[in-house]
Amino acid sequence: MRVFCIFFTLSFLTGVSSQELEQSPQSLIIQEGKNLTINCTSSKTLYSLHWYKQKYGEGLIFLMMLQKGGEEKSHEKITAKLDEKKQQSFLHITASQPSHAGIYLCGGDAQ
Repeated sequence: MRVFCIFFTLSFLTGVSSQELEQSPQSLIIQEGKNLTINCTSSKTLYSLHWYKQKYGEGLIFLMMLQKGGEEKSHEKITAKLDEKKQQSFLHITASQPSHAGIYLCGGDAQ
């Protein structure tokens, strides 16, 4: 049984200085093969939400962008969905692998 860490930190936003994004949980240690969900919640309506990943010692990797309520995208066992109010997004990893270890970041765009 292998165990690895996934950390969630540093949400960012462009467009509105009073806008806030909050990710939860802030850190997580999981066993290989387990599923996990990361939440990104906004204090206001978003026009788009972006998910990124960063491996230790490397730059950010763009994962996906969501632009309309209810939109869902998937890539390599990672699925993201934007809720209909555009104030929350979920990033779900199915059957996690050591390659999923890293820092996951959400970013948004609002006016």
